[in-house]
Amino acid sequence: MICCGAVAGWLSMILCKYLVSVRVNGPLDHLLIRSIYAPIVWCISGVIGFAIIQSLGRGALQITEYITVFLICLCIGAVDFIIRKIPNQLLLTLILSKVVFLALNFSKQEMQQSFLGFAAACVIFTIPSLLKVNVGAGDIKLAVVTGFYLGIYGFLQAMIIMAITIAVYGLYIIIRHRGNLKTKTAMGPYLALGLISTLMFPLF
Repeated sequence: MICCGAVAGWLSMILCKYLVSVRVNGPLDHLLIRSIYAPIVWCISGVIGFAIIQSLGRGALQITEYITVFLICLCIGAVDFIIRKIPNQLLLTLILSKVVFLALNFSKQEMQQSFLGFAAACVIFTIPSLLKVNVGAGDIKLAVVTGFYLGIYGFLQAMIIMAITIAVYGLYIIIRHRGNLKTKTAMGPYLALGLISTLMFPLF
């Protein structure tokens, strides 16, 4: 599993490089994809993710789902962190994954929860636009997909995790004098973390 995690992490880095390269003009100079340590960081991330998933002791189908979503979230978080854009291909892959795994392990209640989560995300992320608060289209789409994937309760848990991690980051940059409360940050990495964390460790 360790070797699989390392290979998956390395392949995720390659995919991330491609997704970034087709969306920017000029050289790719971000540390996450250009540093000599980048492959090590990605491989370690893959190993840690796979190790956590394996430690949960779930069935083969759930493990496959967790690995799939983990790798997608890893790429979403990285790409959004680097260029502040969330590729539609990754969002569509998340939707397809949900449909496939729901079909393989059909549950009427889970299907209803998915549509409720989708509706809740749409309503919640309509509010900022009504208040003329600027929220990126990619962030809105990721939130809606998160609601669809996790259901309404899972979506709320993911949002709480996102809020906590953003608050921690905000506190960090203030303490280190690297920004203030008005400093903008990509929402994707935090919501992606909330998605995979909630999927593996649901509280509701």
